[in-house]
Amino acid sequence: MTKKKISKRLIERLVRKMLLENPAANFNNARLPKDLSDVDPEMAKVVATGGAKDGNPEDDKIATAHKPDGVAPVGELKPSQSSMNIEKAMAFVLNMLWDGNQKLNPGGDLGAFISSDNFIMDGHHRWVATAMIDPTKSVGGYKVEFPGEQLVAILNTMTKGLYGEMTGKAATGGFGQFKPEPMKKQLMAYLNAGVWDMKPEDVVAVLQTFTGSQATGEELVDAAVAKMVQNLGQVTFETPSWASSREEMPVIDDKNVKPAADALAAGEIDWAEPNVQAAANRKDEEIIPESVRRKWSKLIK
Repeated sequence: MTKKKISKRLIERLVRKMLLENPAANFNNARLPKDLSDVDPEMAKVVATGGAKDGNPEDDKIATAHKPDGVAPVGELKPSQSSMNIEKAMAFVLNMLWDGNQKLNPGGDLGAFISSDNFIMDGHHRWVATAMIDPTKSVGGYKVEFPGEQLVAILNTMTKGLYGEMTGKAATGGFGQFKPEPMKKQLMAYLNAGVWDMKPEDVVAVLQTFTGSQATGEELVDAAVAKMVQNLGQVTFETPSWASSREEMPVIDDKNVKPAADALAAGEIDWAEPNVQAAANRKDEEIIPESVRRKWSKLIK
């Protein structure tokens, strides 16, 4: 076997090892822009269905597993965007604590994607509500072995290319609401009027159990807020530098989450280079970047 063949084979093995260690290394940002408004609908259709057409049935597969019983404690997970409705979040807290609502408990399945670097793509209200109750509680979802920034781009391509959603959801406030005064104001409103199916007396009972206090009225709310704020101190509200506004984030409705997870795992999204458009004219040596081939050629001479 010639040195040239040995060199090429060794380089190929080394490059493939590098790509396994960094699955997003072969990611094309031009074809899969991060922000939803930058995604071209026609290109998105091609990319979202081209994974099996690029000559390599394996390169676009992303390990994805549904773990409804828990991916990680909420304190270890991070938000991918800061849009938050405090009314909804506080209603979640009370209903999670209420025996009368059997469908909503602390923790549980977010029903959303969670990246390899622990960014949650959706389900932020359940996440923050669980954090206020107990930041050690684990939440589940679809764990995707791919970095958050690039996962957002893939999901945005799927948003337009597979599900026909052309615009994102409107933003509704931010994490700055989760401070003692706004939280107290919202809890007092629910204490006086109830929330969802909870009556005012249900809210009182829930908060007394949560705080271990028999106080009522404002004193009870102050005790509950103090405990919630303390618990929130164990999570991060800092969004990543690549985070965009809510309007620029993916829209994957509940009915589409499992099909989307299956598509990621099957490699249906043509995110990896070389892509389907280039497959017909691709040469073997183009599989390995020239800069990498030069570097390793020097090392093995």
